[in-house]
Amino acid sequence: MKTPSLIASIFSRITLRLAVVLAVFFGLLVTSIVLIPIQLRTISADSLKKLEDDHLRSAAILAVILSEPVWQITPEIAKNSSEVVFSNPNVSEIHVITLPDKKTFITNSRKNTQQGKFRTQTRSISHGEQIIGEVQLTFTEEIMQAEINSNFYRAILVTATSFLLSVICIYIVLQWRLVRPIKDLIEKSDLLANGELNEVISFDRKDEIGHLAVSLEATRQALQRSFNELEIKNQQLLEYSGTLESKVRQRTQELENANHHLEAALASVNSAQNELARIERMAALGSMVAGVAHELNTPLGNCLLVASTLSDETRQISKAMTEGTMRRSELSHYVEAATESSKLLMRGLQQAAQLVGDFKQVAVDQSSAQRRKFTLMVVFQELAALLHSSLRKTPFNLELDIPDDIELDSYPGPLGQVFSNLVNNAVVHGLDGMSQGVMRCMARRQEDHVLIVFEDSGKGIPPNIIKRIFEPFFTTKFGKGGSGLGLSITFNIITNVLGGEIKVTSEPNHGARFEMSIPLIAPGNPEHVGQIIDV
Repeated sequence: MKTPSLIASIFSRITLRLAVVLAVFFGLLVTSIVLIPIQLRTISADSLKKLEDDHLRSAAILAVILSEPVWQITPEIAKNSSEVVFSNPNVSEIHVITLPDKKTFITNSRKNTQQGKFRTQTRSISHGEQIIGEVQLTFTEEIMQAEINSNFYRAILVTATSFLLSVICIYIVLQWRLVRPIKDLIEKSDLLANGELNEVISFDRKDEIGHLAVSLEATRQALQRSFNELEIKNQQLLEYSGTLESKVRQRTQELENANHHLEAALASVNSAQNELARIERMAALGSMVAGVAHELNTPLGNCLLVASTLSDETRQISKAMTEGTMRRSELSHYVEAATESSKLLMRGLQQAAQLVGDFKQVAVDQSSAQRRKFTLMVVFQELAALLHSSLRKTPFNLELDIPDDIELDSYPGPLGQVFSNLVNNAVVHGLDGMSQGVMRCMARRQEDHVLIVFEDSGKGIPPNIIKRIFEPFFTTKFGKGGSGLGLSITFNIITNVLGGEIKVTSEPNHGARFEMSIPLIAPGNPEHVGQIIDV
């Protein structure tokens, strides 16, 4: 068990009485710990001051009473006179010398029987105005230290006695005024908790315990009233339970019928949404077919014209060769014409073949979610070429800024549909009614993702609808060619098929900006090439 948990467990088991006693005990203990050193220092200072005063006074007395014996050179009288001071138990030694010869006059000492520190005071012995000697009085601190210790132990004994008596008195008062009433209240609360509400809670006290008892009695009365009301309510519920079951069955049946209708309506809406999405994809593909047919018309018309001219030249040279009138210059002219016609035919047919190949690839990609490895720039260039025929009729330009080293293992068809939807959305909504405009598609690689940004210089998206543009069937041109599914399909393709995310920002009259981040390797099993995904 961890230390905090152990301490918390110990504290949780301490009773209120023990907690109060411990609080008082430690409070007095801390006070004693703080005051005892202060009291010890006070006693020591007082004793030391008393000893110093006694020392100075005794030294002064010796200097006076020894003046005449030293002058008369009577050591016996001096020794008897000094016995008055030497009888003080604090005196360790009295040493008197004469001046100016500094000879010892008398010495009284008991140093060898005493221990502890010693302090010495020196006083001059004068006779008239002449200094005739010097007395050195030595005091011991042993007796003072013994008195200090005795006073200290006495103070500790008094403090401990007061401490014990205080704890006993507080314990008795707590037991009488707090612990016993609280135990009674706990018993009353247990009765309330067990549902026994008939016993009245009454305490004839005006303190906090009395107020708590009054609150418990009010709680008991409120619970008793509530239980009585509950009994009445239960009786009413029993009476209503018979009819309630039939009402519940009726409401349940109504809810089931409503759920069936809602499920049918939801299935119809989903079916209509899928059909509209399919129609929109087919419409986009049909528009692309019309554009490709228009683009093919020019090179194929040129090839047809060159082929018919070459056919006429061949027929004329064949006629001249049959009649035998063919000249060398005519043959050279025919060869030159055939050579130039072949070049024109090859150029036109190659252009047509390239358009057909691009359209074939885009058509296959957009009609199915076939997974393959591809270069992003190539796919977008093919789509831009196919969209060129429809954009050529508008005053708008489409610009690509895509590096040629971004390769993906993903679904080019759904990605191309996203590109077509964004271009169509910009033309129909963003640039509608403008005399000129620019659409720009940029791509940058970001570690294992690619960031594709499509922006236009159109009118922008109003702030009140920008949060709804990805909702199905939401369009500002409903009934005017808009189905409200273009950006919804775009959102589903980016998030569900390509495994990325898309966000849009716009400011009024500053165009719209779509930012798409998709992984270089699409989610799912890369081996499932050719699998059709329902967008």
